Amino acid sequence: MKSVYTVNCNEGEILSADVYNENGTVLASKNTVMNDYIKNKLIGFGIYEVKIYEAMENNKRYTRFNKKYKEYILQMKELLLSVTLGSYDSIEKITLCLTNQIYKNISDIDYIIFCLSKIRTNDEYTYIHCVNTAFYSMMIGNWLGMHKEKICDLVSASLIHDIGKTKIPEQILNKKGILDKEEFEIMKKHPFLGYEIIKDMSEFHSEIKEAVLLHHERMDGSGYPYGYKGESINLFAKIISIADVFDAMTQNRIYKSKVSPFDSFEMFLNEGVRLFDYTILYTFLIHIAPLYVGNKVQLSNGDIGEIVFVPPQDITSPILYTNSQYLDMSKDNNIKVLRMI
Repeated sequence: MKSVYTVNCNEGEILSADVYNENGTVLASKNTVMNDYIKNKLIGFGIYEVKIYEAMENNKRYTRFNKKYKEYILQMKELLLSVTLGSYDSIEKITLCLTNQIYKNISDIDYIIFCLSKIRTNDEYTYIHCVNTAFYSMMIGNWLGMHKEKICDLVSASLIHDIGKTKIPEQILNKKGILDKEEFEIMKKHPFLGYEIIKDMSEFHSEIKEAVLLHHERMDGSGYPYGYKGESINLFAKIISIADVFDAMTQNRIYKSKVSPFDSFEMFLNEGVRLFDYTILYTFLIHIAPLYVGNKVQLSNGDIGEIVFVPPQDITSPILYTNSQYLDMSKDNNIKVLRMI
């Protein structure tokens, strides 16, 4: 990273540290992509110097990551298909190998978000979801300051968090409509079924196994399979539950179209505060929101806009550049972000 004068910042450069005003309020978060709007706002607040990451060949970085990402999906598919066929011999080997490959991307979180936001298909959703959940969990672990070994264990747990779904009947797993009560009761067994598959595997320690078992528990006791509350839920399960829900909401599924990240932020800030660990949730939201700066979106009025800023104090209302002018979503409740494009 390096320090530069704010006025000399180029569009596309990325902040390597949070920017604060004299009262300690965050004006722009670390990993925010710079543009003229943000630059002028910071100068207006008297911020004349910022820290940015050293320049890299962005297109090459994205191309490399996108290629690796497709390879991760194929490995995840191999793992889950083998389990579906009743072969458990390769679970530990593939999971640990894939964990190490994913961890190598920990310094490229801006490109991870960019790549994940471009996924357009619900084909092979199960495999994609496991890999995405692992990436989001890795980000959260990193933002929480966890050590490498702990983050790698968290990634492993995330990759296999839904392994029990291989034991759920296909007509339920791939049903195009909403599950009825009886079908949902069967679906709710997948955390326990996953735990049963891995419980005797020596490469996975107890924290990983508990995460597979408890990733659908909720802080208020409304989750399953046991209805655990608060501190009865282990750390990995708390992290994975947030990553799991975020990816499920922002990807297309057989029975439901995805929503924008900003709709998911709103859900987390409203309902999520009673369902998820607040410290972990806040850490996730405040760090991930600015990573969408630079992405193009389709608006509910048919226009296309570009996200130029996400206010740290109001992450559900980004500032957009559309029709040659800036649009503050907090001041126009009639327009919504429909989807990333």
